[in-house]
Amino acid sequence: MSNGVITEVRLPRLQRNDLPKTRDVVDPKVREKASLIVDNVKQNGEKALLDYAIRFGDLKEGQPHILDKKALKASFDSLPKDQQNVLTRVAKRIEHFANAQRGSIRDFKTPIPGGFAWQKVSPVERAGCYAPGGRFPLPSSVLMTAVTARCAGVKEVWVASPRPAEVTKAAAHVAGADFLLCIGGAQAIAALAYGAGDIPACDAIVGPGSQWVTAAKQLVAGKCAIDMLAGPSELLVLADDSAKPDVVAADLLAQAEHDVVAVPMLVTTCEELVPLVEKELTKQLHVLGTKATATKSMLNNGFVVVCDTMEEAIETADFLAPEHLEILTHNCEDVAAKLNHYGALFIGTHAAEVLGDYGAGPNHTLPTGRTARYTGGLSVHCFLRVRTWMQLTEPVRTDAQDLVADCVALANLEGLEGHSKSAAKRKKKTINGGKHDDKKKTVGGGDGTVYEDVPKPLNSSCSASCVLFDMDGVLAEVSSSYRNAIIATAEAFGAKVTMDDIQAVKDAGNANNDWIVTQRLVSLKSKDDDKKKNEYTFEEIKDKFQELYLGVDGKNGLRDNETLIPSKNLLQSIADRYPVAIVTGRPRDEADYFLKLHGLDTMFPKHLRVCMEDGPAKPAAEPILLALSKLGIDAKARSSSSPPILMIGDTVDDMRACLNANSFITPIGFVPPTKSPLKVSKVLFGAGAERVLESMDDIKHILNLTSTPSSSCGGGVRSANVWRKTKETDIKLSLNLDGTGTSKVSSGIGFFDHMLTALSKHSRMDLTLKCVGDLHVDDHHTTEDVALALGSAFHQALGDKKGITRFGSAMVPLDEALARAVVDISGRPSAHVALGFKRERVGSLSTEMLEHAMESFAINAGITLHVECLKGKNDHHRAEAAFKALARALRMAVSFDGHSDIPSTKGVL
Repeated sequence: MSNGVITEVRLPRLQRNDLPKTRDVVDPKVREKASLIVDNVKQNGEKALLDYAIRFGDLKEGQPHILDKKALKASFDSLPKDQQNVLTRVAKRIEHFANAQRGSIRDFKTPIPGGFAWQKVSPVERAGCYAPGGRFPLPSSVLMTAVTARCAGVKEVWVASPRPAEVTKAAAHVAGADFLLCIGGAQAIAALAYGAGDIPACDAIVGPGSQWVTAAKQLVAGKCAIDMLAGPSELLVLADDSAKPDVVAADLLAQAEHDVVAVPMLVTTCEELVPLVEKELTKQLHVLGTKATATKSMLNNGFVVVCDTMEEAIETADFLAPEHLEILTHNCEDVAAKLNHYGALFIGTHAAEVLGDYGAGPNHTLPTGRTARYTGGLSVHCFLRVRTWMQLTEPVRTDAQDLVADCVALANLEGLEGHSKSAAKRKKKTINGGKHDDKKKTVGGGDGTVYEDVPKPLNSSCSASCVLFDMDGVLAEVSSSYRNAIIATAEAFGAKVTMDDIQAVKDAGNANNDWIVTQRLVSLKSKDDDKKKNEYTFEEIKDKFQELYLGVDGKNGLRDNETLIPSKNLLQSIADRYPVAIVTGRPRDEADYFLKLHGLDTMFPKHLRVCMEDGPAKPAAEPILLALSKLGIDAKARSSSSPPILMIGDTVDDMRACLNANSFITPIGFVPPTKSPLKVSKVLFGAGAERVLESMDDIKHILNLTSTPSSSCGGGVRSANVWRKTKETDIKLSLNLDGTGTSKVSSGIGFFDHMLTALSKHSRMDLTLKCVGDLHVDDHHTTEDVALALGSAFHQALGDKKGITRFGSAMVPLDEALARAVVDISGRPSAHVALGFKRERVGSLSTEMLEHAMESFAINAGITLHVECLKGKNDHHRAEAAFKALARALRMAVSFDGHSDIPSTKGVL
């Protein structure tokens, strides 16, 4: 570069030995100076903070340094509509990915000797999210940090950004921030960590920033959590001869314009690519508006490494462990699978790193300076705490006493006498002064409260008079139906309601009717004035609720999202041995719809369903007593010696209804799949539950069903019936996993029927299918919906999954075609299907729909599925080989391996 004019870009060629082995993220001199600022704010609070803000130009004298939600909303409203829409769309993409991350880690409970241990995942209470000011506003950093904090469940979110532009403030509003601190640098980090004036101390501080910000984060780490120490931004492009020079150059320059200390890197196996990229860099820099910064970054920090082989290139990329790593090569997915160290990976020409910067979904706050070797980028996990609980409910059990003995022995080995004596106090002879009361068991809440219960015969198996089931939360998973209907209805009447709000109302009791629950929440939460709230009638709220739940104009309602919680096989095994009935607060037609949809209307005939129309709602005793009457049981004639009546429910009202019936009824609590076991157990025990089940399979031990034939170990037939009706399709499907391979299939698409028949034949599963679909439109809805129904039936028929082989794989040829399928009945839905079709159709079926059908089946079946066609010239042969391979893999995976446990180290699939 001469006189500011770029003549020609030449990147330094480095050998592997020339590459930087370390890169200090924090300059020691900057850290020393930053420590003075941090200590001053720590000691002198708001006064020191404002002094620095005025001295460094973040604020003018008297200017407010904290903006609240109202001010942030005003900034959002001031933006043009197109800018508002961009911020909103990007936030939704980030939210979608962050919510998926949050769902990947959960509470769980697992048996230990004599009791249970829990994992509880909880967000921090308050988070600080830093977004740089600098030369350009960075609203994307506000969204990346604050949206992620909200998705983690953080209650209070602060954003800090120096001299924030209107778009930065607007982004804070869109992200749901509570406050924005208009100050940056080390002083802002210190204020967020230690508190200053109206700024409270935060539990976690995240986000990128200058070297002063990074130094301050290092200094306060330990006082609060931090995400990482991020240095200058980096991009490594891994390219071969297939890479386009103009794309490589554009991507490197996009990184170089961040800052004069940014690090653009090119690692390639193609020597000829380098001068072409340099030519493009020179050409593109001439017209780049940020060329002053980008040129300095490119010439001072950029470099190229030319490798002899792709293996060497991959090793070089792993050594550098860059913040961003783009793969522009042949077989880019294979190359990606071999890489180990990077902040974020961008696979293929179309996955530009800048798409990650601006909100494709994954976070753009990433580790730099080779720190990706031991840490990852910003995620919901940065705001979460994983804690454990332990409780011994049966301390005299042999395995529990073995645990005590081992603790005593290990403490003695380590010379810790106090530890040994503490453990010895738990020996059997010392518990309760030598007399163990095995009638009383306790469940502890997180607040130290202990709930005691005295079960009747339920510490072991029993013979019951009958079993009563609540429907919502016990048979039907309703978190995405009734509860979403409550939230959406409340919103329509000006009330912002959360799942926690609904649960609080349910836990308070007298909340069996969801229309009434919604009305209460509208009254409590609506932002409208009291006069307007009083104008909302119950009928208006009920009508809106039903519109959302039932659907209108032929469209599905939220009720079509409901799934069956226990397996149909388990319910059948209970119904085969005991009289059963349903006691629900649902309207009768809605209860009938769910039972018919899941093939339970024979098991629970209409005369054994107690519904809303039959009388007062729980917690009144009448619904329970009416169910007993329908079963021919005289409640008044019962005594303490009578076999127990079990009522299984998930709410306070269910438990209290049992107690109010006063007929020696045993209330059994149940924890729905999406709820916290600790919270629910505490509430239900407090309401009178004698047992709380976390899995419906636990009822088998109470009812002594473990000796009867079941789906485990091949003892019973595993089958399911699914009726799926939408605006586009009407499907009736029956599946028997333990059949002979017979089928009767009619989807209206000849080639699809041919594939499903092959799937049935070679998996030895019996399949009956009748589908009437909108084939006058195209084949999409029919193919997709049949695959979804088949997946649902497969999932239901599997039952408890005990004793299954779990994994299955097969390779099947058909003439010149060869296909491979690998199955894991993991409970983690994932599908990777590559059949490599060359034609658009086989027969009347779109070839793309064959791959989509396998993917849709895998998602609803809850399996991990890999299917690929390794070779083949004829698309008919490729498809048939793939379906037969899938069939053989499924046959292996669902077969029994001779054991009775669930084939997973986690104890659950």
